[in-house]
Amino acid sequence: MPTLAAGNKPGCILRARPPRQRQAWGFTLLEMLVALIIVGMVTAMAAFALPPSENAQMQREAQRLSALFDAARQHAAETGVPLAWASGPRGYAFVQIGPQGWEPVDSDLLRPRLWPWVDGGREIPPQDWRAALGGEPREAAYSAGTVSVSLSEGGVRSLGTPPSWLLFGSEPVGGPVRLVLSDGGERDSIETDGFAPFVVSRSRS
Repeated sequence: MPTLAAGNKPGCILRARPPRQRQAWGFTLLEMLVALIIVGMVTAMAAFALPPSENAQMQREAQRLSALFDAARQHAAETGVPLAWASGPRGYAFVQIGPQGWEPVDSDLLRPRLWPWVDGGREIPPQDWRAALGGEPREAAYSAGTVSVSLSEGGVRSLGTPPSWLLFGSEPVGGPVRLVLSDGGERDSIETDGFAPFVVSRSRS
């Protein structure tokens, strides 16, 4: 039978409160977002810690060559001095005719470089550019480590340049050029029609 508590008016009946229901375990939207951000940061750090694959290096090098070829074409047109991209099994250099013959271009942007998948961690002194190429191929196609390099269009034999060299004349336009880097699985083509900027396209070998 209901009872009255002291001080309560007659007719006021006290009833016991139902027990609180325990909240189910779960995550709020904010907590989920924070967890996703942490997972993304850890994944990104792990990706940066891993060395890039040769395929990724080849693709990155193709993009860099595209930009360097545009810069070389502009440099030759502005100076009025022909400029050549000299390449070999170990690396490449941009050179122009000087008093002592072919000499490296005086430009930090167009400095000699090694193929990154061969020995890309070492700088090349400009005066050692010929040795850094690893030889001058007799053909316009050769192997640079695990990557084949093929200058199928635009190979120039004038001015005493080997077929693996690409010549940029003093005119702002020239003939079509197509350079292909291939690792056997993927192929990166660097092309221009002689008027437009160089572009890179990727396809299966």
